[in-house]
Amino acid sequence: MPAEPAAVVPPRRRPGARGRIGVIQPAPGVMLEHEWPRWLPSGMLFPVQRLRMSGVDKPGYRALAAAAPDAARDLASAGADIVAYACTVGSLFDGPAAEAALVAGMAQASGKPALSLAETSLMALAALGVRRPAVMTPYLAETNRWVADYVAAAGMAVAGFVPMPVGIATVGDLHTAEVAAVALAGLAALPDADGLWIPCTAIQTMEAIAMIEAIGGRPVVSATQALLWRALAMLDVETTIEGAGALFTTTSQG
Repeated sequence: MPAEPAAVVPPRRRPGARGRIGVIQPAPGVMLEHEWPRWLPSGMLFPVQRLRMSGVDKPGYRALAAAAPDAARDLASAGADIVAYACTVGSLFDGPAAEAALVAGMAQASGKPALSLAETSLMALAALGVRRPAVMTPYLAETNRWVADYVAAAGMAVAGFVPMPVGIATVGDLHTAEVAAVALAGLAALPDADGLWIPCTAIQTMEAIAMIEAIGGRPVVSATQALLWRALAMLDVETTIEGAGALFTTTSQG
């Protein structure tokens, strides 16, 4: 009687073998973890480290930034290949120099390349040729001023702000069609804008982007999308992802 063939044992493959993106996130944030799994290329992981927020004023954001190096070190112990600070306002509130110091501190503590949301978003806008974006946020007026100052420091200009119909606590409950409708109305009211930036990671953006671009005729960058785009490029992973917007068809990484 012929012997049965030996069972084929698949080779072992380390989870996240193509890359692990370590994400540092304010404790209340969940949208990145909701959105990324659909778009993340296979063979990748994104371990998340949460930081407690003590306030949404400058002292609160400074405390958040001060905790980032330890969080980056923890993510390195989880095998992160890069570490990303996933709080846009927490990246930009004190200006580009403070953001650069934040990124440098994370890199030094972790021994890994580091990046932050605000800088990454502006890189994405530049890759798409956007110099005068409309900016859609659920932020208070003071926070929007921080955003405008940061954009101006980068040599760009905010064409105008597009307010969300609800505040940051519930903006994540808006579904894709609602987000797209607000964005399209805002772009229609700001004809001089050459693109749209959605900096707040509490908003469901990634499924809305292609719809906004198709109807609005201008490129769109969200912070959630831009962070994934840049992280994949840093890990030398393919950044052409169908349906994720014009950003994922560009070859320019800045």
